[in-house]
Amino acid sequence: MKEARSEFVDARGVRLHVRRWGPADAPMLFMLHGWMDVGASFQFVVDALAGDWQVLAPDARGFGLSDWPVAQTGGGHYYFLDYLADLDVLLDHYAPGAPVNLVGHSMGANVCLL
Repeated sequence: MKEARSEFVDARGVRLHVRRWGPADAPMLFMLHGWMDVGASFQFVVDALAGDWQVLAPDARGFGLSDWPVAQTGGGHYYFLDYLADLDVLLDHYAPGAPVNLVGHSMGANVCLL
């Protein structure tokens, strides 16, 4: 099993947890999880990937180790535009101005498509 490391990125006041596998100089692959899931669920995919990849799998806001905005705002609203804006922050943080590979499952696939 390939070992992941945890990182945290601030996305517009919400602390997002990102699970990261692979060497920093390998091609970057972002994996977005589905509803009621977490980035760690991609472990089996990461283990099956051929070649070297740098895989980044964030926990979406309100999931896993990422912040739950209800704690900051007093509301429990989660909109696809918020998930999309969070992805934009993560892409700017990890790959500013560079092309990236996106993989999404279920809800994460919808965010990728948007």
